Amino acid sequence: MTGCSYDYPEPEPVHTRTADPAPAPASLQPYNNTQVLEQEAENYAELERLLRTSPGPTLLSDVGPLDGPVRGFGKFEKVPEAGQYTVTAACVGASGAKVFVGQEYPGAAFQPVELVLDCAGATTQAIALQPGYVFAHLVLPSPGDTPWTGAVGGVRVSKSG
Repeated sequence: MTGCSYDYPEPEPVHTRTADPAPAPASLQPYNNTQVLEQEAENYAELERLLRTSPGPTLLSDVGPLDGPVRGFGKFEKVPEAGQYTVTAACVGASGAKVFVGQEYPGAAFQPVELVLDCAGATTQAIALQPGYVFAHLVLPSPGDTPWTGAVGGVRVSKSG
């Protein structure tokens, strides 16, 4: 085995006169955050009203923004006992969001429940859960650079009967 070594000279600095500096690009107008935050607060209040319709004690509950600088949610909770549970999901101010709720455990096919939200009201579905962990995850179809409008979504998983 032989090795080679190369010594390269340092490049000579090149001094050229540039044209006048380019003007700074026009800055983007920021969102009126106060207005968006007020709308988001109203949307969260409406979302809470929609999610309150879920029956029984709540096992898992999560909410989050559908657009803006930070968006979405994902959560998991421990299921204490096997049984029937009710999944209630809703959104306010947008459409096209999906919530996936499910479990993974040995010996069972992974088939999460998919709820498509149209923001016209709450969507509810029964689901059988086993002891272990259940997850809920919000999936957004639009890219991450959508304008911030204050749209929100949420999910609750409650013990049925």
